[in-house]
Amino acid sequence: MSQNFLNNHRVAAWLERFDDRDRANARLLLSLLKLVSADEFRDVMMSLLEKQIGEWGVPLALFNETERPKRKGKPHRLFKETKIGKTLRAEDKVGPALVPRQRHVGEQVGSEGILANILTQFQKLHSHDVVLSPGAQIMRERKVRRFVLVTDFIGSGDRVITFLNAAWRVKSIRSWWSRRTPAGLSFDVVAYSGTEEGLERVRSHPCQPNVHVSLVCPTIRSVLPPSKADEIETFCIRNTPKRFASEALGYGEIGALIGFAHSMPNNAPAILWKKFKGKEPLFPSRVTTGVGSPFSSATGPEAERARLGIAIGLPPVSGPVQPITIETIVLAAIRRGSKLPEAVSGRLGLDLFEVERALSKLQELKWIDKNNQFTERGRMVLDRLAKSSSSKPLPKSRNEYYFPQSLRVPRDV
Repeated sequence: MSQNFLNNHRVAAWLERFDDRDRANARLLLSLLKLVSADEFRDVMMSLLEKQIGEWGVPLALFNETERPKRKGKPHRLFKETKIGKTLRAEDKVGPALVPRQRHVGEQVGSEGILANILTQFQKLHSHDVVLSPGAQIMRERKVRRFVLVTDFIGSGDRVITFLNAAWRVKSIRSWWSRRTPAGLSFDVVAYSGTEEGLERVRSHPCQPNVHVSLVCPTIRSVLPPSKADEIETFCIRNTPKRFASEALGYGEIGALIGFAHSMPNNAPAILWKKFKGKEPLFPSRVTTGVGSPFSSATGPEAERARLGIAIGLPPVSGPVQPITIETIVLAAIRRGSKLPEAVSGRLGLDLFEVERALSKLQELKWIDKNNQFTERGRMVLDRLAKSSSSKPLPKSRNEYYFPQSLRVPRDV
């Protein structure tokens, strides 16, 4: 991470909580965090949504992923059903609220509030192609063929699956889906980022959704070699009280290394956002912005280049960050065993489109083959990069004291 971030007074105070043994691991954990600014988040989400219209060209229904009420472990149906003869038919005109109505005093609004604003703005730009949180009857009238669920982050996948289950319980929805494309209803999930485990779990839902993300979330396990990942996880667990042991690596033991301007996911290590023994964390209650927050100094090109340099194993440098290209970063990630674009994105926290473009460029340069395996030329380039980034030994000083190792009889005595 950028030196400005590590020199922030709140970061410095947080690091002082740890002894010398743990401080290096704490700095490494911070250095690998992918922090997303509010402007970047909005731009990427709008871009992802634009692609949904461009690719399909049919009316789509946008839904904001919110907490669904449950009964006996099952979510309530997304639409109410009316019995007509022997069949059940969903006839609601209004769908689920973009932001759930407050039911309790002090009830808080999370990322769904940010996304509700983005979805509203997007629908205004594409009113003919987009229906915002419609009921079943409106979906019939507009001949909607795509159910698009939008969220900021897919960690364990629990909340997204709960929402999909709420829709899947509606018989009219299952009936439309059974016709398949192009006449039937298809499902899509759009998110800024998600972990490999969470994305795979969502894809395996019975409705078979297409999942679209900008990048695969870097985690402790995906970024670091196994031995170092074990060390960092042990550090997180050791510094978390036993009664919170299940949260040491975040919800679902994900160990996510990402944070947004609107909040830090609860899938991130708890020492970053949970208060223990009266000591304030770096991001209290998962709030990333505020007076004196180090968040803003950890975003931007310089901070991102520094983070990527650490992720591919370059030694930290003082002063200006050395220029590194996306191609060399991706090449170094391939050396670490990441071959698929999703795996490279998850290791580096890079945009999937950028990763795919870099892989194509590396194939054009003949540094890798069509299977993303190293060629002879690629190995030579990587060896040269490794030599240039390795630290040079200090020159021996000529002003060393001389200590004789043995005594001899002086001459001419």
